[in-house]
Amino acid sequence: MCVLSELELHMAKSDQVFHTTQVGDFSPPPGKRSVRAHTSWWQILLGPKGVPYFFIAPFFILFLGFWVFPATWSLILSFQHWSATKTVWVGTSNYLYVLGLPAVRQAFANVIWYVIVNNVFQIVIALALALFLDIRSMRRWSGIFRIAFFMPNIVSGVTVAILFSIILGTNGVMDHILSTVNIHISWLQSPEWSKPAVILAGGWRWIGYWVVMLMAGLQGIPDEYYEAAILDGVTFWQRVRYITLPLLRPVLLFVIIINTMGTMNIFEEPLLLFSSSSGGPLNSATTPVLELYKLGFLNFDLGSAAALGWLLSILIIAVSVAQFALAQRRDWIE
Repeated sequence: MCVLSELELHMAKSDQVFHTTQVGDFSPPPGKRSVRAHTSWWQILLGPKGVPYFFIAPFFILFLGFWVFPATWSLILSFQHWSATKTVWVGTSNYLYVLGLPAVRQAFANVIWYVIVNNVFQIVIALALALFLDIRSMRRWSGIFRIAFFMPNIVSGVTVAILFSIILGTNGVMDHILSTVNIHISWLQSPEWSKPAVILAGGWRWIGYWVVMLMAGLQGIPDEYYEAAILDGVTFWQRVRYITLPLLRPVLLFVIIINTMGTMNIFEEPLLLFSSSSGGPLNSATTPVLELYKLGFLNFDLGSAAALGWLLSILIIAVSVAQFALAQRRDWIE
């Protein structure tokens, strides 16, 4: 009875408080401050629909400022003769002038040689190393080897070029090694060996990177395919030919295209390997990007440099499209 009486008393007090309070009176208890929703200035300025665009605006500002504007300005500049005092519209004269330079024609001939030799040299070695590290007995050590192979790639191209200028220079490390077997090669002074010197410097830096890419592709091939092939008595080279390479085609296509684009933009090695910025003896190792540098920053002919840059861009796009088309025709990609 005592408990019931206390419960009835409590209900009566609650009912009294309810009837004495006005409807809609939500004032806070005494001693407590009211809490109001805080609205930022940019929410008021942009409104609820404009807030998402506010957060993605930095990307578009940087993209427009550091890519769209420079590309557009360089395209306009390629049709002008630009100087600090005046600008004259010259039409396609810059393109005709650039294509008429013997050094530029030699640079484009060199870049074709670089693309062919560099792709074969780097990708064949990288694929061989990736296949070796993908052997079941080597997989436990593959992580350490991947780190070791990838380390040269984090070294800057300037450092690599200076390093190989010491290794391949006169009385350098390579000269001492080859002299023990009575072989003498003037890597940096001979027009015949200047391009192989550039290939060696670039290969040391990038082969490890392609090893990591190809190993990632190899790990995506199920082991069941190899186990079934082993049960059928298939040899190692047959497994590579009929299982590994067909399933690795998308990764190989990626490696070939990216390596081709990078090779066509070679700059640091031919600039710093040799004693001057001439691109090797008799321009034997020069590249389009090096000639662009000479036109723009040594001769201050920015219009011709911009024209050469666009010619190189068109060539890179054309080669990439041709590689994709060839890969689709051969069913490398869907």
